[in-house]
Amino acid sequence: MRAKLRIQPPEGEPFEVDIANTATIGRSRDNTVSLHFSPHVSRQHAIIRCHNAYEYQIMDLGSRNGTFVDGRRVITPLTLRNGSIIRITSNELLFEQIDDAPHDGGYDVTLAGTDAGIEEVCDVAIMVCDIRAFSTMSEQLPEEILARTLGEWFRTAGNLVQQSGGTIDKFIGDAILAYWNPADGEGGEVRAALGVGRELLTLAEAMRWPLREAPPFRIAVALHHGTVTCGNIGLVAQRDATIIGDAVNTAFRIESIMKPLNKPLVLSEDFLARLAESAEAYADLGVHELKGKKEQVRLFGLTGD
Repeated sequence: MRAKLRIQPPEGEPFEVDIANTATIGRSRDNTVSLHFSPHVSRQHAIIRCHNAYEYQIMDLGSRNGTFVDGRRVITPLTLRNGSIIRITSNELLFEQIDDAPHDGGYDVTLAGTDAGIEEVCDVAIMVCDIRAFSTMSEQLPEEILARTLGEWFRTAGNLVQQSGGTIDKFIGDAILAYWNPADGEGGEVRAALGVGRELLTLAEAMRWPLREAPPFRIAVALHHGTVTCGNIGLVAQRDATIIGDAVNTAFRIESIMKPLNKPLVLSEDFLARLAESAEAYADLGVHELKGKKEQVRLFGLTGD
């Protein structure tokens, strides 16, 4: 499925931009939708991404003046519907999904590295990163401050993942799902994922909730390695893969039990085995039952945390 934005500037004629699976919006001219004529728009203001070949979500990137959809400020990623009106400063952007567009081979569902097909089974390193106490802070902080804080975090975390060779699969509320394909020889994908996880912990330590006597900005990082089904959606030149499978569910289940373990970063035994490092270098957190799983999973944490 394709979509388009009909942009009505505060002055001048409206114009349209077709969007595939990813579209950036901002003042810089290198954005998919460039609002260079609006000085109060941030350089990187918002991003629209397509999930599951049909669901488009918009996310604010920590902009100063905010992104609004149908009168509601975007705080966590928000699903767009056909006819949604996006407001960015004085600009109005009408979102339309195109169900009956003429066939264009460039928009066919494809696979990365393949000429045909819609899915591929592969082994990947998976990361789920969640912000702790987000619900509490969302009740205490004004919407504009919460949106900017969350947007800045998502933008920084997303850049780290992409710079390491990883892929952001999706943003879910205040959580990030990312993955890394095998690279740089044996275990390259898990080394990259672990490196990003450590960097995110360092970044979180430097973050502060903009509220007096607020709790520390804390995150939980769960790392797992396993087999997934990886399908690609969108333009050939702008592939945006999404992963599904038991390994993805396991990664989310690991993150869900991390709080009582009192470890900010936890990795599964499968992840550690691929890392090819001695288990003695990590804190053995024991074997745990995961909701909906028959087999137990042994988990490890960083020593010294």
